[in-house]
Amino acid sequence: MNRVLVVALIVLSVALSAFMTEDPSKGDSWTRPDIVFPDDNPMTDAGIDLGGALFFETLLSKDSSISCQSCHMISEAFADHLPLGEGIKGRHVTRNTPTVFNVAFHPYFMADGKFATLEDQVLGPINEHREFDMSPELVIERLHTIPLYNELSQKAYGEDLSMDIVQKAIANYERVIISDNSRFDQFKRGEAQLTEQEMQGWKLFNSEELNCSQCHSGYNFTNYAFENNGLYEDYQDSGRALITKQPEDLAKFKVPTLRNIALTYPYMHNGSVETLKEVIDHYASGGKGHTSQSHLVAGFEITPDEKEALLAFLQTLTEERLLRME
Repeated sequence: MNRVLVVALIVLSVALSAFMTEDPSKGDSWTRPDIVFPDDNPMTDAGIDLGGALFFETLLSKDSSISCQSCHMISEAFADHLPLGEGIKGRHVTRNTPTVFNVAFHPYFMADGKFATLEDQVLGPINEHREFDMSPELVIERLHTIPLYNELSQKAYGEDLSMDIVQKAIANYERVIISDNSRFDQFKRGEAQLTEQEMQGWKLFNSEELNCSQCHSGYNFTNYAFENNGLYEDYQDSGRALITKQPEDLAKFKVPTLRNIALTYPYMHNGSVETLKEVIDHYASGGKGHTSQSHLVAGFEITPDEKEALLAFLQTLTEERLLRME
């Protein structure tokens, strides 16, 4: 029980950052969206404590070797730096691990949009053979051996721990994992200035020639659309088509956020691109011409100085407090 209490205190220091308020008199309406909690899963301190502790709980995995945090590591911007996520016994999933930062603002979850809610998504890795490889029944049997979980469950939800409550608590903990204080955020709020090079990169990012902002738009730097970016002529992963069964969705994946992008390498749905320079080179090349490739991936010319400016801007999207944890 003491172990769980310590973990809960640690995760609260991250979670509480979600409720820091901005001064509306500063900046130009660069306002963070509201965190919306489901009607049947309101936010409570006890619920966040419970979800945070469960996020670190290795009892959720069959051999008690990994937790949610094993792939979504605080020290690595809630990602893991592996090309493909790794479950128990070294089993690899088929996709790169996305950051959990700002998932509260996503309309659906996973690269193919498989899950409509965060609550639903929690069951994904628990049931998946390559990840936790667990049954919900065994999860609850194990967790009931730790009295604190039932105590927090009673405080937050008025009943003993169940799988439904495990899903709700972890989902709400994830909802309050917010990143909103990068240098770019500070710039937009009128609290900091970008360098001349960074401003040049910001202009390139929004230019008609590069058109990065067409997909990586809005507060979270994604429009959440499903797109094919021409990474391959033939894809092993069918992407969105696995869910919709529609041929026009073949090898399309949800546009990822660019927040904390300096720390969420390697890139692409399968972690096949190591650096941001290589990412820029891919888009400049115009892609490999897959049948589903977006018309927005059309190639462009960029000088070495412009590339450095674009990279400098992208660095401003990463919070400095996270860089210091590297």
